[in-house]
Amino acid sequence: MAEEAESAPAAAPKPPGMGGKIVNAIGIFVLCLGAVVAGGFINAKLHPPPEMKLGADGKITPIVVESSGHGEHGESAKAAIYYAIDPPLVVNFEDSAAVRFLQVTVEFMARDQKAIDGVQKNVPLIRNNLLLLISNRDYKTLMTREGKEKLRQEALNEVRNITKKEGAPPVDDLLFTSFVVQ
Repeated sequence: MAEEAESAPAAAPKPPGMGGKIVNAIGIFVLCLGAVVAGGFINAKLHPPPEMKLGADGKITPIVVESSGHGEHGESAKAAIYYAIDPPLVVNFEDSAAVRFLQVTVEFMARDQKAIDGVQKNVPLIRNNLLLLISNRDYKTLMTREGKEKLRQEALNEVRNITKKEGAPPVDDLLFTSFVVQ
């Protein structure tokens, strides 16, 4: 019996045919084509092409849609305009037994030139009110971030009140660009 098993010709393995390779190639092609179509669909949804119109001169031009003038977070899309009060404000105040000096440079930010014009017209009144506001501070409180932020917010409210009384639009922000204590 062992001789029969050895004498019987073993079934030769089939040489790999082209059929399996073609099926694999077609499968890969279909997957790639599906990926390209799906990618194009997703891209078109994320970045829609602009609408086009045919002009009287025969040229195709994109339709420009006017924006509402607001950015992503609702703020105006106009560029910020800055105005610095010059010279810087200098006040003195007492800290225990020592006399301290504070020099602060104040800048205003607005997105409307009329607001900056309102500040420029009222610089003497704004300087006066800010000097009175700053000089009424405690040294230790003023040296903390919270103390400076509170002062900045109070100064901004003071300037907004002044410009409101004068009929100018309010400034968007007040910034301390230099804060030196001696």
